[in-house]
Amino acid sequence: MSGPSAGRPPFPVGWFVVARFDGLPDGALVPLAAFGQDLVVGRTASGRALVTHSVCPHLGADLAAGGRIDDYEVVCPLHGWCFSHSGACTSAAEGPIPETTRLRVWPTELVDGIVWAFNGRDGEQPDQPPPALSLPGDLVGTRRPGHPEDALTGMLTSVGVVDGVPADEAPDAWEGSTADGRRATVYGPGTLVVRPGQDTSVDVVVHVTPVDGFEVEVRTSGEALPTESVGGIESFSRWYRRFDRSTTLGRRPARTGRSGRAGR
Repeated sequence: MSGPSAGRPPFPVGWFVVARFDGLPDGALVPLAAFGQDLVVGRTASGRALVTHSVCPHLGADLAAGGRIDDYEVVCPLHGWCFSHSGACTSAAEGPIPETTRLRVWPTELVDGIVWAFNGRDGEQPDQPPPALSLPGDLVGTRRPGHPEDALTGMLTSVGVVDGVPADEAPDAWEGSTADGRRATVYGPGTLVVRPGQDTSVDVVVHVTPVDGFEVEVRTSGEALPTESVGGIESFSRWYRRFDRSTTLGRRPARTGRSGRAGR
């Protein structure tokens, strides 16, 4: 696989898995590369999670280098500026609080021990929560080249899916079947669930998250699936186009590359 083809946004709109909650230290901010941005992810002792830009909007300090998070605020390690979980500045050390200074915060959800972040266009908010899925085992992550659609197509073809239709069971889901009776369902732009048949048990759950325009993070629970594909699945590709555009009317298209590094 290679980078996104011409005209295809490298960062689809939707929910993506970015971490396991129990793998995050309490109160610390951990570096996270996703959506072409340098981000941080953190957890609080009471069970909340948050994903934000890694750069403090005050003087550009790296929040991953000693920044802290609790149930109310994110604290910059350099000058102690504080920001609410919505991004508003709540403390500017000894100075007046600037109303226009905000920390960029990604919509974040914690579902069954998994931290999800919503990638939108220019701060748009999701119109539905991420799917609730039971994992058959621990999540094992690896970096691979390519676009999320390429990785999902490769895994679908590896289990024998050649065609499919939008699923009835959930919005923004697509379902294919195989000759041996397995069901493969894609939820949103980055999650694949493979079931052995018509029952509700799960064989495999795979989460694909774009890192930059040329690489993805693949987190697998259960059977490992190859992401390489010798061909596409036309019905899946048509369905996947919905994630190329904003869910909110009037939004601008996404920027490409590590835009979070600009101006440092």
